[in-house]
Amino acid sequence: MATDTLTRKPLDTNNLPPLDQQVFDWLTKRFGEPPSQFNRVLRWRTGWEATVKVGGNDAGVVVRASRGESFKPPISLELEARLHDVMEANGVLVPHVYGMIEEPLAIVMAKLPGGINTGLIEDPANRWKVRKEFVEMLAKLNQAPADEFVAVGMHMASDPRRGSLEYYQYNCEHVRRAVGGKPIPFLEFLDRWLERHMPTDRTRVGLVTADSAQFMHDDDRFTGLIDFEMAYLGDPAAEFAGFRVRDTTEPLGDIGKLRDYYEQITGDHIPRKLIAYHTAGYSGTAGFITWPLAFDCDSDVDFVAYLQFTMCMCRWGLQGVMEFMDLISEPIPAPVANTVLPFPFAGTQAKANAQGWATDDKALAYHLEAAEALAQYLERCSIYGQSLLEADLADIRDITGIAATTREEADQVLSDWICNKASAEDDVRLTLFFDRWFQRQNFLLKGCGTQAHYTEIWLQPIALRPGE
Repeated sequence: MATDTLTRKPLDTNNLPPLDQQVFDWLTKRFGEPPSQFNRVLRWRTGWEATVKVGGNDAGVVVRASRGESFKPPISLELEARLHDVMEANGVLVPHVYGMIEEPLAIVMAKLPGGINTGLIEDPANRWKVRKEFVEMLAKLNQAPADEFVAVGMHMASDPRRGSLEYYQYNCEHVRRAVGGKPIPFLEFLDRWLERHMPTDRTRVGLVTADSAQFMHDDDRFTGLIDFEMAYLGDPAAEFAGFRVRDTTEPLGDIGKLRDYYEQITGDHIPRKLIAYHTAGYSGTAGFITWPLAFDCDSDVDFVAYLQFTMCMCRWGLQGVMEFMDLISEPIPAPVANTVLPFPFAGTQAKANAQGWATDDKALAYHLEAAEALAQYLERCSIYGQSLLEADLADIRDITGIAATTREEADQVLSDWICNKASAEDDVRLTLFFDRWFQRQNFLLKGCGTQAHYTEIWLQPIALRPGE
């Protein structure tokens, strides 16, 4: 059994909006006749699914567009398509790419049979079989010649030990530019922490999917790897950081057991602290990539869903830092309720307005859910925001010796202090501060929107092995 999490809106092909018409026309021209089925996929990125004729037979295709102008992934959509070609040439099971649509920019690829989430396979033997087949295919991908990926446009670090670090630092620098100079203290801390703790004994280089463990299966049969928008050339051990993130939504079972099997078939050795390091790098900097949407995003974006993802990923990155440093999280005191609204019922009414529009239109329902989540978040900020801000300001004053009075001023003060004065000796107290900071952000997001469950989730621990 597999799961399909997508919401689809069937489209009337005789009356298509301009964007959908462009995709429909491209598919018609590419495959020689109009698609027999054509659906818009409703999720956080624009997409379509269609049934077309390939070799005289019906075949499913997926059209995956970019996430919009506000989101800048580490690699372009065009390069991602070229990666599929290289992987396919090396015997890696991935969707075949039929081409690129220029407007809207999108990849058109084969739809693999089956669905996702091996946690739904009832037979334990079949569940392990599919997961083993996935690990075998991932190992084949990680062992594909790196220079073939360089030939289609991937960056290769001059020092193989720095491949993953350069990827993490690229993400940090990208976000600095994307937010237009807004201070992000955790970014400045994590960037420097990753440099200080870079593994010096890792010289193996392969294509790392990064957002890993995304694959399809049809009952007890693995059918292919999917989604490479975060890929880079670096240390394949970093895949296990991605395993931990994927496991939160699509259970993978005992990740330690999967690591053992990967080591068995590759001969690599991947200790617990190495996974913790890459958890800090991957989770933390992947969270940064969506951080700019907190300041500027398209009008149809589910703002709170992105905020949930951003805070959660960065919090998991900090979890990796704490695991690496053997630090324990301490719960924050309960915040004090003190609404700043003269009429607190306003928040309740904002949520009621969004809930009150009964509709069968799935697209409208999606936007109303987003509006309701935003109203819930703003209400919690109005009630608890002042208490949490005061706690942040007090912490930052204790660290820097400077008494800031606003959140913006405090962020700037702490960022400047981390960049100009902090050293390795400050790692522990800064890590514990950011642990409290993320707990406060997490508190504000509780119960907000369809992604609110993220506030309750931590990454699967990696068990200690003898000698670790």
